[in-house]
Amino acid sequence: MIMFGYADNLRRTQSDLVEQMYILRAKTFFERRGWSVEVKDNKEIDRFDAMNPLYVMSISPRGKLLASLRLLPTTGPHMLSEVFPETMAGAGIIRHPLILESSRFCVDSAAANNYMNTGLNTVTGELLVGLFEIAMKAAQVNVVSVYDLFVERILRRAGCRFDRLGEPFVYDGLKTVAGIFEVSQVTIDSIRQRTDIHGDVFADIGDESRLSLKA
Repeated sequence: MIMFGYADNLRRTQSDLVEQMYILRAKTFFERRGWSVEVKDNKEIDRFDAMNPLYVMSISPRGKLLASLRLLPTTGPHMLSEVFPETMAGAGIIRHPLILESSRFCVDSAAANNYMNTGLNTVTGELLVGLFEIAMKAAQVNVVSVYDLFVERILRRAGCRFDRLGEPFVYDGLKTVAGIFEVSQVTIDSIRQRTDIHGDVFADIGDESRLSLKA
């Protein structure tokens, strides 16, 4: 099931889940993927976590973190503008009140080990459905993200609808691209069909009318 909330609030109310997320990020990006990220006390935390992003988490019925991602408005500093501008191929940094950036997408493949015939993890599908349904509730039209070509293949298999913003650029030895994703019911339906996700994925979305991701 999906839980989401702003970082400042979740650090107070769901501190254990937030700690699990930072540890999972360190294992995923530093230990497994070999990215040049800073790890301290077995946790990966960067400057964007201090900007009160929206965290989206997939959790088990027993409260274990299975997967997570981070959302930031593109009207302020975000990874595409500050860390990966080369992936834009000179097209200019995206800054728009109706476009979000998704980053730090990671899945605990050891804990979330339910795979479909397509090779996709069901938790990956759940997290993607949560991402796009949250973006729709916030009246966003697009999501942008930076990822390597391995992740791009997973996103295509999962039914995401997106276009590259530029040619691959090499970071940490990995060919990396930026993509812009369509936020629509068509996208959500496509992901649900490809990943066999049915029904409401949210644990408790609270008062939807208060969800605002605009800077």
